[in-house]
Amino acid sequence: LECDRPNAGAPHLKQSMDSSIAYWDRVAHEKRFSHPLRLDWLAKYLHEHSGVLDHGCGYGRTLAELQAGGFVNLFGSDFSSAMLTRARIASPGARLIRNDGRTLPFQQESFDLVILFAVLTCIPGDAEQRRLLREVQRVLRPGGLVYISDLLINDDKRNRDRYEQFAESYGCYGVFELPEGVVVRHHRREWIDELTKGMQNLEFEPFTVTTMNGNDSSAFQFLGRKT
Repeated sequence: LECDRPNAGAPHLKQSMDSSIAYWDRVAHEKRFSHPLRLDWLAKYLHEHSGVLDHGCGYGRTLAELQAGGFVNLFGSDFSSAMLTRARIASPGARLIRNDGRTLPFQQESFDLVILFAVLTCIPGDAEQRRLLREVQRVLRPGGLVYISDLLINDDKRNRDRYEQFAESYGCYGVFELPEGVVVRHHRREWIDELTKGMQNLEFEPFTVTTMNGNDSSAFQFLGRKT
C-alpha cells in the first residue's frame, strides 16, 4: 500500500499521535536508546559553539554525548515531561523545552543543526513527517544541517507479519502497533530519499540498531544540509 493515499488510516494516525505522550511518560524511566552519535561526522561541518537542537531528545542521552564531545550551545525538545525530567539530570547544561511534538517552538533560522534520532518512527503518517521536516527547514540557518537516525523496513518473518497485519488499518506498509499500545513506523529507503530530497546529502549509512525493546532492526543515519 502507498503511505500517502488520501485519508488512508487518518483516524488511526491521529489517535496514535494523541496517545503517544501518555505512553512515553509511562515508560520514560525504563527505556534505553542506542542509535550511535557520529561525532566524527559533526566535526567535519560544525564547531563547539554551533547551535544544536535535539528534537525528541527523550531522556537526554544524545545531548549528554554532544556535551561530552565539546558542544556548548545545546537545546532539547520533547513532548514527554517525564523524559525531560530524566534529561535534566543527564544533560544539565542543555536548555530543555516541552513542546507538542508536531511543531518546533523556535524562531526561524535559529540553529546550525537539528537532530532527529528515532523520531520519525514515532510519527506514522506521511503528512506529519513532511510537516516536521518543513519545521526543521524553517528553524535551520542557511547551510544548516539535519541529522536523522531511524528504522528501515525489515525482511524477517516477525516484522513482515506485523507490517501486513496493520497495513490496511493504517494505509501504510511498515506501520504497526506495539503490544504496549503505541504505533510506530519502519521506513522504505525510497521514502527517506523523498522526505529529504530538498537537502544536500552529506552522509548516509545503513546499519543495524538494537531497538528500545531489545530487538535488532535495520536502520540508517542521514546527514543533510539545507540548500
